[in-house]
Amino acid sequence: MSPRNPEPTRTAIVAAASTLLEAGGPDAVTLRSVGSAAGVSRSAPYRHFTDKSDLLAALAARSLGQLAERIRRASAAPSDPASRLHAGCAAYLDHVIEQPQHYQLVFGGSPLTASTPELESAADDGMAALRELVQQAQADGELGPGAPRELATVLWVFLHGLAQLQISGHLHEPRTVDGDVRLDDLLSLGLAALRP
Repeated sequence: MSPRNPEPTRTAIVAAASTLLEAGGPDAVTLRSVGSAAGVSRSAPYRHFTDKSDLLAALAARSLGQLAERIRRASAAPSDPASRLHAGCAAYLDHVIEQPQHYQLVFGGSPLTASTPELESAADDGMAALRELVQQAQADGELGPGAPRELATVLWVFLHGLAQLQISGHLHEPRTVDGDVRLDDLLSLGLAALRP
Protein backbone atom coordinates (compact mmCIF):
# COMPACT_ATOMS: atom_id res chain seq x y z
CA MET A 1 0.00 0.00 0.00
CA SER A 2 1.43 3.38 -0.96
CA PRO A 3 1.48 6.26 1.52
CA ARG A 4 -1.14 8.97 1.10
CA ASN A 5 -0.12 12.30 -0.38
CA PRO A 6 -0.40 14.85 2.47
CA GLU A 7 -0.47 17.88 0.14
CA PRO A 8 -4.25 17.93 -0.56
CA THR A 9 -4.99 17.91 3.18
CA ARG A 10 -2.43 20.65 3.83
CA THR A 11 -3.89 22.71 0.96
CA ALA A 12 -7.42 22.27 2.35
CA ILE A 13 -6.25 23.34 5.81
CA VAL A 14 -4.57 26.49 4.47
CA ALA A 15 -7.65 27.31 2.35
CA ALA A 16 -9.91 26.94 5.39
CA ALA A 17 -7.54 29.10 7.44
CA SER A 18 -7.68 31.73 4.71
CA THR A 19 -11.47 31.86 4.87
CA LEU A 20 -11.45 32.06 8.67
CA LEU A 21 -8.78 34.77 8.63
CA GLU A 22 -10.69 36.99 6.23
CA ALA A 23 -13.95 36.51 8.17
CA GLY A 24 -12.60 37.09 11.66
CA GLY A 25 -8.95 38.05 11.68
CA PRO A 26 -6.06 36.07 13.19
CA ASP A 27 -7.97 35.31 16.40
CA ALA A 28 -10.49 33.27 14.38
CA VAL A 29 -7.71 31.00 13.14
CA THR A 30 -7.06 28.14 15.53
CA LEU A 31 -5.85 24.69 14.58
CA ARG A 32 -9.08 23.23 15.89
CA SER A 33 -11.36 25.65 14.00
CA VAL A 34 -9.33 25.20 10.83
CA GLY A 35 -9.60 21.41 11.05
CA SER A 36 -13.35 21.66 11.44
CA ALA A 37 -13.71 24.17 8.58
CA ALA A 38 -11.51 22.03 6.32
CA GLY A 39 -13.56 18.94 7.05
CA VAL A 40 -10.60 16.99 8.39
CA SER A 41 -9.99 15.39 11.75
CA ARG A 42 -9.14 17.62 14.69
CA SER A 43 -5.65 16.17 14.76
CA ALA A 44 -4.94 16.65 11.02
CA PRO A 45 -3.77 20.28 11.29
CA TYR A 46 -1.24 19.23 13.93
CA ARG A 47 0.30 16.75 11.50
CA HIS A 48 0.96 19.58 9.02
CA PHE A 49 1.74 22.56 11.29
CA THR A 50 3.62 22.69 14.56
CA ASP A 51 1.39 25.44 15.97
CA LYS A 52 -0.81 28.38 15.02
CA SER A 53 2.20 30.55 14.21
CA ASP A 54 3.41 27.95 11.71
CA LEU A 55 -0.04 27.87 10.08
CA LEU A 56 -0.19 31.68 9.92
CA ALA A 57 3.26 31.75 8.32
CA ALA A 58 2.02 29.33 5.64
CA LEU A 59 -1.04 31.51 5.14
CA ALA A 60 1.12 34.63 4.82
CA ALA A 61 3.35 32.86 2.30
CA ARG A 62 0.30 31.85 0.27
CA SER A 63 -1.01 35.42 0.29
CA LEU A 64 2.34 36.86 -0.81
CA GLY A 65 2.53 34.28 -3.59
CA GLN A 66 -0.94 35.22 -4.80
CA LEU A 67 0.02 38.90 -4.69
CA ALA A 68 3.17 38.34 -6.76
CA GLU A 69 1.27 36.27 -9.31
CA ARG A 70 -1.46 38.89 -9.56
CA ILE A 71 1.08 41.67 -10.20
CA ARG A 72 2.80 39.64 -12.91
CA ARG A 73 -0.44 38.60 -14.60
CA ALA A 74 -1.89 42.12 -14.59
CA SER A 75 1.26 43.80 -15.88
CA ALA A 76 1.64 41.27 -18.70
CA ALA A 77 -1.78 41.97 -20.21
CA PRO A 78 -1.64 45.61 -21.46
CA SER A 79 0.23 46.40 -24.64
CA ASP A 80 1.26 49.99 -23.89
CA PRO A 81 4.01 50.77 -21.34
CA ALA A 82 2.09 53.18 -19.11
CA SER A 83 -0.77 50.73 -18.78
CA ARG A 84 1.58 47.88 -17.82
CA LEU A 85 3.02 49.78 -14.87
CA HIS A 86 -0.39 51.04 -13.78
CA ALA A 87 -1.98 47.58 -14.10
CA GLY A 88 0.69 45.92 -11.97
CA CYS A 89 0.33 48.55 -9.26
CA ALA A 90 -3.47 48.46 -9.41
CA ALA A 91 -3.33 44.67 -9.00
CA TYR A 92 -1.36 45.16 -5.77
CA LEU A 93 -3.99 47.56 -4.42
CA ASP A 94 -6.90 45.38 -5.55
CA HIS A 95 -5.39 42.38 -3.78
CA VAL A 96 -5.10 44.34 -0.55
CA ILE A 97 -8.63 45.73 -0.72
CA GLU A 98 -10.08 42.30 -1.45
CA GLN A 99 -8.09 40.57 1.31
CA PRO A 100 -7.34 43.16 3.99
CA GLN A 101 -6.93 40.62 6.79
CA HIS A 102 -4.33 38.74 4.77
CA TYR A 103 -2.44 41.96 4.12
CA GLN A 104 -2.57 42.88 7.79
CA LEU A 105 -1.30 39.41 8.66
CA VAL A 106 1.77 40.02 6.50
CA PHE A 107 2.38 43.73 7.07
CA GLY A 108 0.36 44.80 10.11
CA GLY A 109 1.19 44.28 13.75
CA SER A 110 0.31 40.64 13.27
CA PRO A 111 0.79 37.54 15.34
CA LEU A 112 3.50 36.19 13.03
CA THR A 113 6.17 35.31 15.54
CA ALA A 114 8.64 33.44 13.37
CA SER A 115 9.58 33.19 9.77
CA THR A 116 9.82 30.02 7.74
CA PRO A 117 11.78 29.24 4.57
CA GLU A 118 8.44 29.17 2.71
CA LEU A 119 7.53 32.65 3.96
CA GLU A 120 11.00 34.06 3.21
CA SER A 121 10.81 32.66 -0.33
CA ALA A 122 7.34 34.15 -0.85
CA ALA A 123 8.50 37.55 0.45
CA ASP A 124 11.48 37.44 -1.93
CA ASP A 125 9.15 36.57 -4.81
CA GLY A 126 6.81 39.44 -3.92
CA MET A 127 9.65 41.94 -4.10
CA ALA A 128 10.92 40.26 -7.27
CA ALA A 129 7.53 40.87 -8.89
CA LEU A 130 7.80 44.58 -8.07
CA ARG A 131 11.42 44.67 -9.23
CA GLU A 132 10.40 43.07 -12.54
CA LEU A 133 7.66 45.68 -12.87
CA VAL A 134 10.22 48.45 -12.30
CA GLN A 135 12.71 46.95 -14.76
CA GLN A 136 10.03 46.71 -17.44
CA ALA A 137 8.89 50.28 -16.72
CA GLN A 138 12.49 51.49 -17.00
CA ALA A 139 12.92 49.66 -20.31
CA ASP A 140 9.64 51.22 -21.51
CA GLY A 141 10.74 54.72 -20.42
CA GLU A 142 8.00 54.96 -17.78
CA LEU A 143 10.47 55.19 -14.88
CA GLY A 144 13.80 56.96 -14.79
CA PRO A 145 17.21 55.41 -14.24
CA GLY A 146 18.19 53.98 -10.92
CA ALA A 147 18.84 50.70 -9.22
CA PRO A 148 15.75 48.52 -9.75
CA ARG A 149 15.92 47.16 -6.21
CA GLU A 150 15.79 50.62 -4.66
CA LEU A 151 13.13 51.86 -7.09
CA ALA A 152 11.05 48.76 -6.37
CA THR A 153 11.32 49.58 -2.67
CA VAL A 154 10.15 53.16 -3.32
CA LEU A 155 7.25 51.82 -5.40
CA TRP A 156 6.37 49.35 -2.64
CA VAL A 157 6.45 52.08 0.02
CA PHE A 158 4.07 54.16 -2.12
CA LEU A 159 1.69 51.24 -2.74
CA HIS A 160 1.89 50.07 0.87
CA GLY A 161 1.02 53.54 2.12
CA LEU A 162 -1.99 53.84 -0.19
CA ALA A 163 -3.13 50.34 0.74
CA GLN A 164 -2.80 50.85 4.50
CA LEU A 165 -4.60 54.19 4.40
CA GLN A 166 -7.39 52.73 2.27
CA ILE A 167 -8.06 49.62 4.37
CA SER A 168 -7.81 51.54 7.64
CA GLY A 169 -10.30 54.16 6.44
CA HIS A 170 -7.84 57.05 6.84
CA LEU A 171 -7.43 57.88 3.16
CA HIS A 172 -10.59 59.94 2.93
CA GLU A 173 -10.40 61.90 6.16
CA PRO A 174 -11.24 65.61 5.84
CA ARG A 175 -7.57 66.58 6.16
CA THR A 176 -6.44 64.28 3.34
CA VAL A 177 -8.12 63.94 -0.06
CA ASP A 178 -11.63 64.79 -1.18
CA GLY A 179 -13.97 61.84 -0.72
CA ASP A 180 -14.61 61.81 -4.45
CA VAL A 181 -10.96 61.17 -5.28
CA ARG A 182 -10.61 57.53 -6.16
CA LEU A 183 -7.73 55.31 -5.19
CA ASP A 184 -6.99 54.79 -8.88
CA ASP A 185 -6.63 58.56 -9.35
CA LEU A 186 -4.11 58.70 -6.51
CA LEU A 187 -2.24 55.78 -8.04
CA SER A 188 -2.05 57.61 -11.38
CA LEU A 189 -0.86 60.79 -9.68
CA GLY A 190 1.85 58.93 -7.77
CA LEU A 191 3.08 57.07 -10.84
CA ALA A 192 3.19 60.33 -12.79
CA ALA A 193 5.46 61.76 -10.09
CA LEU A 194 7.86 58.83 -10.58
CA ARG A 195 8.13 59.30 -14.34
CA PRO A 196 11.32 60.82 -15.78
